[in-house]
Amino acid sequence: MSKIYKDEEINEKVTCKDFLQFKFNMNNKSDYEIIVRAQTVDEEFDYLIKVFEKMSFYNEHGYKIPIPDHPFFLKISNDLNSLKLLDMKEAREIFKKEVYNLEYFKNGLEAINQEIHLAKKAMKLMEGWVSWGFKLFSKYEVKLTAYGPGGSYNSGHGYIILKATSNGVFKRCSPIYTIVHEIIHIGIEECIIKKFGLTHIEKEGLVDAICINYFKDILIGYTIQKLGDNDIFNAISEKSCKNLPEQIEEYKKKKRLKSLKDILKN
Repeated sequence: MSKIYKDEEINEKVTCKDFLQFKFNMNNKSDYEIIVRAQTVDEEFDYLIKVFEKMSFYNEHGYKIPIPDHPFFLKISNDLNSLKLLDMKEAREIFKKEVYNLEYFKNGLEAINQEIHLAKKAMKLMEGWVSWGFKLFSKYEVKLTAYGPGGSYNSGHGYIILKATSNGVFKRCSPIYTIVHEIIHIGIEECIIKKFGLTHIEKEGLVDAICINYFKDILIGYTIQKLGDNDIFNAISEKSCKNLPEQIEEYKKKKRLKSLKDILKN
């Protein structure tokens, strides 16, 4: 079984040299392990390019995306079509030599270490959801980035990418809130999101509803996103998580019925 280490077991000082592989150890007896680290320079560059490729989507949904304050990359942001002709080797070298700074992530890592125990509490509660198809990994890897929308995930591997600032401030009042948010995304991607064909705003509204209703005693002060769908948000309660697929199926039926009534009215 994988394990989570206790915070207090980490006695070494986090330095530029060693915090790339910093593990947050929460409980030796737990089945879960969360590794939080900065993205390597190559990971960060590759992710930045993906951010540029998805910039139209981010703009459409109202995300404010930071990019490197460097002439080379500012030029790309002003002309996204230039990505097609970009010399990736040149861009990578510029990023490595003139942009990437490992020390940028130190305060973010320390901020997460302060509250990582909250993620453990939330994950223990999620164990009851496995019966209806929720995917819960024994190991999650949280990688900090300077770019992107705030949080993103890979549902196939349990990877989470979390945007940090150099002063250790995150999009939400606590970085753990975003980590839990993304763990829920990963868990329901197959059994809920894809199965019922939820839209982007519906899945965001759904995850916000789960966080604010089911984890209200853990994620205190959790704020919902403006882009989330209100209908699905209002359809979810704490009891919904006992059998979420059943609840979402009911939501979809009501939505189809409402659409049919609207068509008949016109």
